[in-house]
Amino acid sequence: MTEPPPDAAQTIQPVILSTFEAYVAGRLTFYRNPKKILNALLKKDTLLYALRGIRDSDEFIDHAFPAFESSSEETVWGNAWQEAIAKVAPHTVGGGDLRTERDGILWIIQLKMGAQNAGAQAQDIRVLQAKSLHEEREHHPGRKGVKAMYAIVRGRPTDKWDRYRSRTQANADINGFQYQLMVGFPFLEWISAEFDQQGLVRALSHITAEVPGARLTCIEQLKAMLRERLSAAGLRDDLESVVTLASGVAKT
Repeated sequence: MTEPPPDAAQTIQPVILSTFEAYVAGRLTFYRNPKKILNALLKKDTLLYALRGIRDSDEFIDHAFPAFESSSEETVWGNAWQEAIAKVAPHTVGGGDLRTERDGILWIIQLKMGAQNAGAQAQDIRVLQAKSLHEEREHHPGRKGVKAMYAIVRGRPTDKWDRYRSRTQANADINGFQYQLMVGFPFLEWISAEFDQQGLVRALSHITAEVPGARLTCIEQLKAMLRERLSAAGLRDDLESVVTLASGVAKT
């Protein structure tokens, strides 16, 4: 592994650089454990892929792996951003959510990388409401109050107070809950965590250059391992056999 370009690294705060470098290193570790990935893929709903008309095990990997890759990446990526923001923003700590003190006000911040669907957003607001109410019940001398914020890193810049309006009885418990909605640059500016993302890309080029090769190697290993498992089980290399193999894996 080569060292980061000196000119790029100098533009990035060390805590930011180390946080996202650890994220990339984690993804490389993910790709270098194909056995664990294959076991996870075979515990997915393989019938779904069979009914798409996928013909063999190689095609199964081509379709199933990217979906699993994305789902595994989403949480880790969000955690990396939250950790970075918590490290660089003044008076801010992480841990499931962000908390920051501003002028005697404790802000409880639910942080998301992008817009959520209605169900996920409702659950996020429910968690935000519960944490805010908990903090309001706690007595802290000198604290002027507690406020809630729903923050989204990517999206159309937004900075406004919003009130949750329930469309179903299932979400009646959070109906009317008020929170600050901040999206994109206004949030990063407010939290004092804006940094040179282009500089970060340049600074991490020494490690991100390893990712494409590691990913391609992982895919080839997954295909070879799955073919070997089918052969060892006396099964053909088709999706019906993958479903049969997966049924046995799911029971273990």
